[in-house]
Amino acid sequence: MPADIRSSPVRRVVLVVLDGLRPDAIQRFGLQRVASLARRGASTFRAQTVSPSITPCAMASLLTGAAPERHGIQSERFHIPRPRGPVHPLAKELAKHSLPTSFFMPQVPFLMRGIAARISTLLGLGEFRSYGQDADDVLESAGTHLETQRRGLIMMHWLDADRAGHEFGWMSPEYGAAAVRMDDALGRLEAAVDLSDPGTLVIALADHGGGGATPKHHDSAHPLDTTIPVLLAGGAVVPCELGGAVSLTDVPATILWALGLARPESYAGRPLLQAFAKLPMAA
Repeated sequence: MPADIRSSPVRRVVLVVLDGLRPDAIQRFGLQRVASLARRGASTFRAQTVSPSITPCAMASLLTGAAPERHGIQSERFHIPRPRGPVHPLAKELAKHSLPTSFFMPQVPFLMRGIAARISTLLGLGEFRSYGQDADDVLESAGTHLETQRRGLIMMHWLDADRAGHEFGWMSPEYGAAAVRMDDALGRLEAAVDLSDPGTLVIALADHGGGGATPKHHDSAHPLDTTIPVLLAGGAVVPCELGGAVSLTDVPATILWALGLARPESYAGRPLLQAFAKLPMAA
């Protein structure tokens, strides 16, 4: 076994991005599946996203482990960045050890499909699929992989709440209905995986909040824009409160650690070891 691989029962990670889900929306709109996952696993409703608190920056950090100032995505513009220093995409780190990565999201607009394909190739995504409009569509698109891909990373990006927030405002009735749709899809995801299995780790988090500085956006340092929920569940996870000193950049570091892999120097976060008290702590 290579020296940078630590013995771990986790064989695959299912990562769900609940785009734009503010922590206080969980209680406000009765998101029972999110709340249940938080109780059953390791969780915090006080984590922080990256700066600026916008989706391109946050998604790039999740997919590379690097902070925005390093990976180079620091605006809403959909483009191939110039990194400021070495960057080690998560999928490429997994591929070094023959671990696949599959990424599922809603349909990309026609004029952006070419650059989306180029970005997925640069990131090393083994499977990139954009389909449908909402969380149910994306979950359906990922269904076969959830059944058959027993190793590596399966990542889903659910945009329902973010789209409603931009159109109608965060915490509006329409936003609440979108959050409930994501919550229902999370319930169906739980039914498709065995959360008692130590081989599967499920991570659900938001990329940002919203409605802080302005009702229909989230690009500010306001706590309602920058504070996010982070939830971990699975047979290898010990139920606990993760606290407030948690960052979105801790998630890719945690994925590598849980799969027994070393964390590159370019990764800004740290593994959330308190969620895995039953596992060996050696790197």
